[in-house]
Amino acid sequence: MPQTNEHAFESYVEEILTTAGGWKTGNLAEWDKERALFSAQILTFIQETQPKLWAEMSALHTAGLEALLLTTLVKELDTKGSLHVLRHGFKFYGKTFRVAYFKPAHGANYEVLEQFGKNRLTVTRQVPCHPGDNRTLDMVLAVNGLPVATIELKNPGTGQTWRHAIRQYKEDRDPRAPLFDFKKRALVHFAVDPEEVHMTTRLSGGKTHFLPFNRGSHPGQIICGAGNPQHDSGYRTGYFWEEVLQFESFLDILGHYIFLERKEEKQDDG
Repeated sequence: MPQTNEHAFESYVEEILTTAGGWKTGNLAEWDKERALFSAQILTFIQETQPKLWAEMSALHTAGLEALLLTTLVKELDTKGSLHVLRHGFKFYGKTFRVAYFKPAHGANYEVLEQFGKNRLTVTRQVPCHPGDNRTLDMVLAVNGLPVATIELKNPGTGQTWRHAIRQYKEDRDPRAPLFDFKKRALVHFAVDPEEVHMTTRLSGGKTHFLPFNRGSHPGQIICGAGNPQHDSGYRTGYFWEEVLQFESFLDILGHYIFLERKEEKQDDG
């Protein structure tokens, strides 16, 4: 039975992701809001999936390796963007470190599947999102320590809907903050309530443009994507966390189906 309390709704979503979706609960203590990273998760993933490369670099840089790696990673994220780094890794002293592994579109050998299975998806709640203050957003979704999506959850039972979440993104989120900086960290931002999901790839204050991410409950309507059909979970948006955000589905979307065009940077969002 759907619950009306916003925190209960948030807890429910987290529970679905961590019990049936293949996600883990993130450790808020590891969050670096200045650089918008879960640094410890990134380093652990690299050590576990690329032990030979890690050992080689450790021999060269000894105790300073972790700091150097993170500094280099941040520079690559800021210049090439998080999607590129997720898909292709980043260069460090002539070597390429991977921060995620994706299944190829056609076929996969055992080694690729083994590395793919080591990806760690985390959902972290109430994450500080601005370096200068303590404001938090409801959820950050990360892949091996790199934030890829943010979610603001609202529940009409508390008098708020997805429209309030959109307003929050427009009015209460600084697009220049590291987490929200276009292409450099989170790639997509979702405004969600039990009825509808809306999304944007770029925060631009009051000019931010959200698009519906719904399945449509009224095929006869002219507006595409209006609303959602009933769902077994009791929430019409149950498909979002039970299907779209499921481990393999989410990584497949991230690895093969997200495209951010360069020309977007020069477009007027108004």
